[in-house]
This record gives sequence, structure tokens and C-alpha cells, in this order.
Amino acid sequence: MKNTFKASAVLLIFLLTIDTPFALHATGDILRDKLLAHLQSIVDTSDAVVGIAAKDLTSGEEFFINENEIYPQASAIKIHILAELYRQAAEKKFSLSEIRPLPESERVGGSGVLNELGRNTVSMSIRDYAVLMIVLSDNTATNVLIDLVGMDNVNKFLGGLGAQKTRLQRKMMDYKAAAEGRENIGTPKEVLMVLEKMYLGEISGRAASEDMLSIMRKPKPGPIRSGVPATVDVANKEGEIEGIRTDVAIVYLPGKPYAICVMAKYLLHDEDGPRIITDVSSAVYSYFERKANSNEYGRRIPR
Repeated sequence: MKNTFKASAVLLIFLLTIDTPFALHATGDILRDKLLAHLQSIVDTSDAVVGIAAKDLTSGEEFFINENEIYPQASAIKIHILAELYRQAAEKKFSLSEIRPLPESERVGGSGVLNELGRNTVSMSIRDYAVLMIVLSDNTATNVLIDLVGMDNVNKFLGGLGAQKTRLQRKMMDYKAAAEGRENIGTPKEVLMVLEKMYLGEISGRAASEDMLSIMRKPKPGPIRSGVPATVDVANKEGEIEGIRTDVAIVYLPGKPYAICVMAKYLLHDEDGPRIITDVSSAVYSYFERKANSNEYGRRIPR
């Protein structure tokens, strides 16, 4: 009887030490676990290889699936060219307002508009080439900027940031280089890191980072954009080549801005890529939006 009483007393004392913060932490984990399970289900039920990286840029909360897998980035690689362009401009190697004629040798097909314009009639600022590269994903503008900044310099810049697996290895529309295995590659986690540094103003200073993001925020479609309400700003760059679909973005959710990268490879049906990315985007947005607009007990209180 005495031992039973002692055991009961010890149990009672233990239960009394479990305070409210512990309970709140457990409740928060349930919502997080639900998102992780949802994301894993999207990945597992697709017939592609999907990688996800997402991070709350205020709290640092992260979500990763296949984040270190290497993927062809397609046109998402262009954000790294943009970053190196601004880095060199900050070092006074050229001015972004400097007018440059379009070299006829750089014209290539695919996305964009420059290849459709008149021969020997096009001149524009370096920044305008950057705008076309990001907003219209103009391949000709991209090749002009690769020649300007240098492919090796882009990769050196990425290595300096700690992005060891992310590499620019060919110009746009260079099928021979792609067939030889020289693909433009990256991992969801490394690209997320570049986006975060851009958001924090750690790439060539606050003004340069904000100008880069202002270009990326210009309205354009994309599967991450499709998973977010139209009233929320998105700074994104998508990419698409055969069997590949990527989209990387900063979503300016009020109170909880976040970065997100979704990459898919080995797609049997190219149309599946946007659906997968939009499903991921919608799930991540729903999670962070509820966190931003609920109190610590889960009651919804829009800010």
C-alpha cells in the first residue's frame, strides 16, 4: 500500500510539471507533421523525382524533401546569373545603365522576344537585358549576360556562397552541351540559400538585392504563383525543359514571408510538372498562412 501511494505521488508530481508551453509545442508539431505528410504524399504519388525546400524567412522554420538531390535547373539558373551580374556591377566593372547593342551572334530561339526583333537594330541597357532574362525568360538576353559576366565567375560566386553543387555549365539552347552532360544544375537546398541571402540583402548589399527582387517580382505566370492568392506578391523564376520542371520563389506572405524551391525530373508527361509544383506551393502557403494568422492556441486572428 505504501509503495502504491509513493508511485501515485511521483506520478502526480510528474504530471504537475508538464506545463502549458510543452502542450503548445506538441500542438504546433501536429500541424507541422501534417504538412510534412502532405508534401511526402505529393512526392510519393508522382512518377517523377521531386525535391522540395521551403523556409520561413522570419522564424527559420524549414521543410526539406530530397533537398540535396541534383536537378537540371532549366531557366531557374538565370537567378544566379542575375546575382553575379549585380555583384560585378557593385564592383564597378560596368554600370547597369550602360547601353549595349545586341550581338547578332547571341541570337537563339526558345523563350523570349529579342530573337524576333530586327537585325542590328537593338540596343538597350544591361539592366534591361536582365529584366528580359527574368520576366520573359529571354534566352538571347541570357546569353548576352553570360558572355558579359563569364560562366566561370558565376560558378565561383556560387561556390563562395557555399553552393557547391549548383553550376552554370552551358549557354541557353546549347543542345550539344546538354547532350554531352553539361547541364545547368542545382539542388533545392542550395537555391533556397541563394534566395534567402538575396532577401536578407547579403548579395552585393541591400539596394542591389532589392533591385534584383523587384525584377523577379514583376508579374509573370508560374506554378508556385498558381498556388498562392493573387493578392500576395511572389518573386519567382521558373524553368522548363524536356522532362524537367522547376520553380523557385520568395512569397511575400504578410507576417511570414518564405522562400520555396520545387524541382522535378524524369517527368514522363511534361504537363505533370506544373501540377506537382502548384500542389506543393498551395500546401506550403496554407501552412504558413495559418501560422501567420492564428494565435498560439490556433484561434484564427487575421492580422
